Amino acid sequence: MRTDYERFLTQQPATLSAEERAAIQRLARDIPALWQAPTTTAADRPAIIRQLVERVIVTVRGESEQVDVQIHRLGGSGTQATLIRPVARLDQLSDYAQLMARVAALHAEGHAPLAIAHRLNAEGWRPAKRCETFNGAMVGSLLMRLGLRSRRWTPATEVVREADEWTLAELSHRLDRPQPTLYRWLCRGVLQGRQVTQQGHPLWLIQADAATLEPLQAGRVVVRNAQWPATIAS
Repeated sequence: MRTDYERFLTQQPATLSAEERAAIQRLARDIPALWQAPTTTAADRPAIIRQLVERVIVTVRGESEQVDVQIHRLGGSGTQATLIRPVARLDQLSDYAQLMARVAALHAEGHAPLAIAHRLNAEGWRPAKRCETFNGAMVGSLLMRLGLRSRRWTPATEVVREADEWTLAELSHRLDRPQPTLYRWLCRGVLQGRQVTQQGHPLWLIQADAATLEPLQAGRVVVRNAQWPATIAS
């Protein structure tokens, strides 16, 4: 019997000392401190919540990014909050109509897509899909939805240029010459240009004013490399 009793005693929870009880009571009066205490483990935290919270009700507002959360505490009190969740599409945003109206207004003021994106970001508008900011491509897509833009966005659309600068595609169309030919002219020094990066895309900008375009159109192009013919006619 004595052995059984001693075994029973060893299986009982240890009795807290007065100092330990006082420490627990202090922490109980400061839940954030209890939550962050070094001695509080990951397994302890769900137990803390169960001692405080009776239920949590989460309601999504339609398909939008806004989520209403109601926390009902034990004892009758409660807390309400609105959280923001990521959504897949811009048209799921609760302020989509206002966003589109703002984009249309900025476009009417003459702003380019990249400039509109900068304005939207500065004004606090946020896109979907966990993106933090708008860019020119996103705005270009919105303008197409609004019927304000039909041409597909390309990196050349938004690049900041100097006077008389052309992309290879634009100059190819202007001169009716294939782009590989123009690129060879660029490599041989017939044309002058610079390479930039726009939205992660490398892009050549060719300097060609009226005086440069005239001999190019006429086929009177002198190549400075002896390995190439003196005049390029194609």
